[in-house]
Amino acid sequence: MQVVAVHGDRQEGKVGEPLDDSLVVRVVDTTGVGISGREVTWAVTIGGGTLVPERDTSDADGLASAKWTLGPEPGANAARATISGISFVTFTAVSTGGGDGGGNGGDSTPSASRSSLSADPASIVAGAGSSTITVTVRNDRGDPIEGATVSLEASGTGVTVTQPDGATESDGTATGTVAGAAPGTIVVSATVNGSIRLAQTADVTVTEVPETQVDHFVFRLQPHDVRKNERFRVEVAMADADGNLVPLAGILLYLGLFPVGSDSPTNTRLLGNRFRETEDGVAVFDDLAVDKKGHYRLRVLSDQLPELGPHGPEPYLFSLPFEVK
Repeated sequence: MQVVAVHGDRQEGKVGEPLDDSLVVRVVDTTGVGISGREVTWAVTIGGGTLVPERDTSDADGLASAKWTLGPEPGANAARATISGISFVTFTAVSTGGGDGGGNGGDSTPSASRSSLSADPASIVAGAGSSTITVTVRNDRGDPIEGATVSLEASGTGVTVTQPDGATESDGTATGTVAGAAPGTIVVSATVNGSIRLAQTADVTVTEVPETQVDHFVFRLQPHDVRKNERFRVEVAMADADGNLVPLAGILLYLGLFPVGSDSPTNTRLLGNRFRETEDGVAVFDDLAVDKKGHYRLRVLSDQLPELGPHGPEPYLFSLPFEVK
């Protein structure tokens, strides 16, 4: 059993206001059939907005929904729908300023206390994963500041820091990355305009790969029938023997394309990036397409988890069949 996104991801709206579209998920079994009567918990994870209701029960088609009101500050927002102990899916949105356009009103002095930084994901794998560090520079009123320079520092063992490649954008944000070569905790701090050190820091946990915990892969979002060269999205999660999500980041997964009834891949027909790292145990392949008509299945592999290779556990090895018209 898993929960998959149906509608409402990647919206844009004004700060403090509801989004136009509700967030909708479906609770499904391993064959993609909807399951009714399952409780779905909704929660805001980034941005400080609200979701109504906080809990919903899947209907006869396995669907559950919530209305999302964005947080009070411009920038990134995120929300999560969860089936407790089993599966979750994340939605993202961007909030823009209200009637004043969200501008800084001429005050371009960064505030050490109102500015912030965050790490996504907060847990990565030693020697494999990286975490994106987002710094949001604001003035004393909380308005975003464009054009500020940001420098990142990080403490920890074997840490690699990639600095932001430019000044802050119109929403006040600049992003870099950190990675770690050994298990432990990376503490990330930021300095703005060369002298203003932010009060907030961000922690990134670096873990070893607990290979014994990952029992199989699950196509959390299955491929669907598409036209030739039409883009589609799939999501693959790592699960333990009981079907619970293993929330590891930085595990590189890759897809193979197989005609139905064939054991030989035809990966040259698969367009887009078929290599993705996991975030919170999930790899998102959001730009796939197939350039030849036919009936296909997808298979997922990882060189970091070789025991889940071509002879891994059934029935999780392949996706559901889909048609390219």
